[in-house]
Amino acid sequence: MDALVSSITGVLMILGLVALGFFLVKGGIFNDDDGRISNFLSGFITKVAMPAYLIVHIPKDFTPKTLIAMGGNLFFPIASMLLLLVLSFFIVKLIHVDPKHKGLFQSLLFNSNTITVGLPVNMALFGTKSLPYILIYYMANTTIFWTIGVYMISIDGNHNKHFNWRETLSGIFNPPMVALVVSLAFVFLNIKLPAFLVTDLTELGDTNVPLALIFIGFAIAKTPRQDLLPNLETITLSLSRFVLAPLTMALIMIPFDLPVLLKQVFIVQAAMPAMTNAAIMALHYNADYKFASITITQTTLLMLVVIPIIMFIIT
Repeated sequence: MDALVSSITGVLMILGLVALGFFLVKGGIFNDDDGRISNFLSGFITKVAMPAYLIVHIPKDFTPKTLIAMGGNLFFPIASMLLLLVLSFFIVKLIHVDPKHKGLFQSLLFNSNTITVGLPVNMALFGTKSLPYILIYYMANTTIFWTIGVYMISIDGNHNKHFNWRETLSGIFNPPMVALVVSLAFVFLNIKLPAFLVTDLTELGDTNVPLALIFIGFAIAKTPRQDLLPNLETITLSLSRFVLAPLTMALIMIPFDLPVLLKQVFIVQAAMPAMTNAAIMALHYNADYKFASITITQTTLLMLVVIPIIMFIIT
């Protein structure tokens, strides 16, 4: 009963902050027609707030022994995403996906938004104790996206731009991932930051969850109505993200004796919206970035309906 109440509280908190962002734009309190506020929020969250949060909390909450013990859990998200990749080849044939965005469709199917959306959602639902499992899934998802996912997107382009391993590495080692690596080094080398710096980073990191959820509200408020109209491909992607992906993750974990919280976090992470960076990379490789943008928008909006259902099932 306590778990259910906690889950409901977390869901209501998520919906409340997303609604705040929505009404700040729709009510004309903030004018974000030029996208400057959204760009600032997005940049601040990913380049400042999230890295600050990780650098403070990982050295505080973990020891070398606990981190090494958790490393084997990378198997589950990696196995889940690779299985979804295999299934995606059958799905694109089954529904006759448009060849011009076939690779993009597959990339959107097996990768989820595990940091900009996944981290604040899981933190809101499960608290700081969920952080290690969030990060395990994030490491797996980021690596898979910037290797296999980006390669699949590049296939759709005009091939004037070849798959770039330097670009791939820069994508993998984005600010949150760099912060994760630095914080892990702090743990294993027993490095302690000065108290004043810990205080500053804590204050910055604590803005991560509310700002990320308000940012989602901004994005939904600015979505044109025509982008919300579903078709067979976007419906299939939504079902894949919110039904097939978490179900695949759950089935993979069934034979193993795992902590309940790990299972809950991995299932929620698997059911997050489509990867935001997919639209950026589609534009870069001259692929169908509009299709990516529409799918990301629709799955982000549907997430608000899906989260309460998933939480009801897993708690």
